[in-house]
Amino acid sequence: MPQALTPAYLKKDDLVALIAPSSFIEHEQPFIEAEQFLTSVGLRSIRGQHATGQHGTYAGTDDQRLSDLQQAMDNPEVKAIWVVRGGYGAMRIMSFLNFRLFIKHPKWLIGFSDITAFHNLWANYNIESIHGLMPVQLAKETPPSEESCQSLKDALFGHPLTYTLDPGKYNKTGQGQGQLVGGNLSLLSALQGSPYQLDTKGKILFLEDVREYNYQINRRLFSLKLAGVFDQLEGLIIGGFTDIKDGDVAFDQNYQEMILEITHGKSYPILFDFPAGHITDNRALIFGRKVSLSVGEQRCQLDFS
Repeated sequence: MPQALTPAYLKKDDLVALIAPSSFIEHEQPFIEAEQFLTSVGLRSIRGQHATGQHGTYAGTDDQRLSDLQQAMDNPEVKAIWVVRGGYGAMRIMSFLNFRLFIKHPKWLIGFSDITAFHNLWANYNIESIHGLMPVQLAKETPPSEESCQSLKDALFGHPLTYTLDPGKYNKTGQGQGQLVGGNLSLLSALQGSPYQLDTKGKILFLEDVREYNYQINRRLFSLKLAGVFDQLEGLIIGGFTDIKDGDVAFDQNYQEMILEITHGKSYPILFDFPAGHITDNRALIFGRKVSLSVGEQRCQLDFS
């Protein structure tokens, strides 16, 4: 695959669209926090027309949420699209997006969790996107780490991005290079068999999830295994698996042991406990970018070349 398209890095006074293509936002504070954050780094913001709306569990009807995203994609003044929260709803509208104008002038998409659906879609068009914190996190009682915020700034403004981590108990040492893809395990599993499933051959895969039962994590991992997702990777990065719980009967493996089981016999490196996902330390990842992954006994590093 040719090198992915890199949207133009942001510069002072650029305009960022705040949209809600999935679940509704309960109060205005995430928008206020996002606008203050963007102002603090010299950027302007605009809210999607329906971003503060509600239709059942969604932030507006499918048509309204689709319209906000499509307008942000097509508006030449908008240079980045920041999704305010995830939840559920992205899959309902992803197939209706029109990339005719966007592919000529791509722009950054920022978000995670349910927004994995859009990251997969951007990957299908070979356009880079940012798996990073969302404004709903800025409004939490425990806000994102300074490192999370700084990494998002660095990704958007084109500053060097390298993460160095301590070794972990479950890590599998080695080195790999490849395009970084992935996102939320539940979404990746749900998209299998669709036109939007990921091609992971020769790539480095990132996974995270939240508030699932252990048996559900196991089922989704095995669905990806049966689809060959783990067969020809160059590396595997595991982020936050947050609030994972047992059912009535305790499961016999934790998620780390499940992952080591399904990748048994593979030669690529595996890095656990990467700071990204539904956690306060949610570092920015540039999906579609060729990265170098080194997992060692003394030090681990992810470098965005």
